[in-house]
Amino acid sequence: MKKFTLLIGCMVILFFGYSQKIIEGSSKPTRFKIEPTYDRGLPPNLFVELNFQDDNGNGILESEEKANLKLTISNKGKGRAQGLEVLINDNVDDDDFFIGGNRKIYFIGPDESADVIIPIEAGFDIKTAEHKLKIDVKEHFGYDMDPAFLVLNTLEHQKSKIVFSGLEIVDYGEGTGAIVEDGQLQAGEMVRVKLVVQNVGQNVAKNAKFFLKTLDENIFIQHIEGDLGDIAVGEVKEFWVTVSPNKRITTKEELPIYVSLKEELGYGDLEDFQLPIVLNQKPPVTHTLNVQADLDKFKQQVARFEYTSNKFTTNLGNLKNIADVLPSKTSRLNSVAVVLGIENYKDLPPAPYADNDATIIEKYFKNRLGVDQVVVFKNEEISGLKFDDIFNPDYGQLQKSILKGETELFVFYSGHGVPSKNGDNIYLFPSDGKVERIEIQGYDLNKFYQHLEGLGAKSVTVFIDACFSGASRTTEKIATENLVATKGLRIEPRLVGPWLKNPNFTVFNSSGAQETSLGFDLSKTGLFTYFLCVGMQGDADLNDDRKITNGELFDFVCSKVKETSKKIFGIQTPQFRGNREAILIEL
Repeated sequence: MKKFTLLIGCMVILFFGYSQKIIEGSSKPTRFKIEPTYDRGLPPNLFVELNFQDDNGNGILESEEKANLKLTISNKGKGRAQGLEVLINDNVDDDDFFIGGNRKIYFIGPDESADVIIPIEAGFDIKTAEHKLKIDVKEHFGYDMDPAFLVLNTLEHQKSKIVFSGLEIVDYGEGTGAIVEDGQLQAGEMVRVKLVVQNVGQNVAKNAKFFLKTLDENIFIQHIEGDLGDIAVGEVKEFWVTVSPNKRITTKEELPIYVSLKEELGYGDLEDFQLPIVLNQKPPVTHTLNVQADLDKFKQQVARFEYTSNKFTTNLGNLKNIADVLPSKTSRLNSVAVVLGIENYKDLPPAPYADNDATIIEKYFKNRLGVDQVVVFKNEEISGLKFDDIFNPDYGQLQKSILKGETELFVFYSGHGVPSKNGDNIYLFPSDGKVERIEIQGYDLNKFYQHLEGLGAKSVTVFIDACFSGASRTTEKIATENLVATKGLRIEPRLVGPWLKNPNFTVFNSSGAQETSLGFDLSKTGLFTYFLCVGMQGDADLNDDRKITNGELFDFVCSKVKETSKKIFGIQTPQFRGNREAILIEL
């Protein structure tokens, strides 16, 4: 009996000795639960890495979509973290927004970490709303963390909508019997009718079907029903029916022929639409619409984390050291580069890290691109009409260093890009510029490209880390601000690009016209600039041939910037114009 009691005691001791890190509420089944006792000791020092991932990866939780909020909690203190609870509270009341239960971690020892995964799910009837989920990490002895927030937009089920777009009467050929072949329907004829329908809604019309009927026994209709399959957003579909009114038809108005279209969920249905067919008249012209899925309005509203404590980070991947730049094999003996970085503006909000962008890119131009001469201008050095003083092909400083047809030219700009109020033009902006004098002080982007082309260099490669949406550069820690009153304006500048005719003119731009170019707090550079440098270090050599082409560099940068931007604030999509096959770096 004593041996049996001793054995049980040893098992309990072994259990607690082994279970230094236990997560309650996990999906793993347990036969029993033993609440440990907590003993006060040295304090823990907690840090949390946050990550959010939804099923389709667009950072928006849509109807019937699932996602996971993951917290990696690390203890960098000398004492054990004990009795940890992860609490999630939503500020929006929506019965179709589901958050997994709170999680409890019994122990995290010094230099240990634990992962907590909170499932989040949107039901079918989810409402469109911005949820601000408060994330609290509590510790038994009060060594709590400051709260963090996951700002997450939910999107209600987007409905399809099938509309009638038009029809065409065909009264010649097989299956027809016309009295007069005139594209009209006369009594006593048999014609084929092409019906055109379109989905103008915001979701796919699933398994669509059509049905036709008539209320007049003197009208014969053949092929009265059929399958159209799925109809995508904006998609146009056609189907054919046969119509034959006999000689007893008397109506002078539209014939009583009706079409109905039904889809799987019933949202996009068209019920008993009377076809515009009148005897002895040509039908009206078919009209279709240019329809696209309207997710653009959510581009700057994708999931993001907000926090003030430096003990929180987001899972943005492993940060590479871009400050140390080793030389490549590339050497350009007849080449020149101009690097411009404007972080501080007199009358505009700052462009975070633009100064550092210029400092780092100077090294990459010299060591990775092998540029012979690199000239750098920063902040107040770029004031007044400095852009024109540098780039004007007739009297600017740069034209003195260009041998026409021989010199390779590289330009990098980091700072604000500012659109005109009507959105037609966009400008690089000097440090002392005022938006009220944008047409005088700003450097029109079209003029910039024309001046570079006018210099007559052998090749021109431009890198721009600036956005032209009218917003300042934002980061995880720095909020965006409006630069110019462009609220509600779609920025669609008319760019006249030399790249259209000159295969040696290349432009890398950090974002689309309506997007914000982000700063990257971890590297203290622009997000675009960071991945540009990582790519030039060698990560962009996608086919491992020890060469980096323009296309490889762009594909790498675009992929990484898009992926990372969603975890910071909105989607940033770099742009490229030029020759993808040109070799930029030999490693």
